[in-house]
Amino acid sequence: MQPMKAKIEEKKKYLLHWMYDFIEDDDEPAYLKEDVDECNEILTTFLNEVGNNPSRSSFSWLSAQVELLVKQLNDLNAKHEQQLIETDQRDDLCSLIRLVLEDAGHPHDVDITEEWREW
Repeated sequence: MQPMKAKIEEKKKYLLHWMYDFIEDDDEPAYLKEDVDECNEILTTFLNEVGNNPSRSSFSWLSAQVELLVKQLNDLNAKHEQQLIETDQRDDLCSLIRLVLEDAGHPHDVDITEEWREW
């Protein structure tokens, strides 16, 4: 696996680990394992879609994929009263997206999720 792809997978794994960990440490968690699994599916679909897609060289195409991802995560988070994605998860998701942008040849210091993000 390429170093950047490994970094992306590691960031995703780290993010999901702490989401699952929260469930295990809470007597009445705001979300369940199935909800984290759904988040994982959304992220995996995004990563697979942009991973080696030749269109990723276009920043506007990639930005549209990020917008779709963010809106899907907004919907998922709304189902759980905005408790699935909290500050730490938001930071990790934004870092993950920045890694994807960098891997596609579009290093970006600005948070491009901000205009669509509700988490």
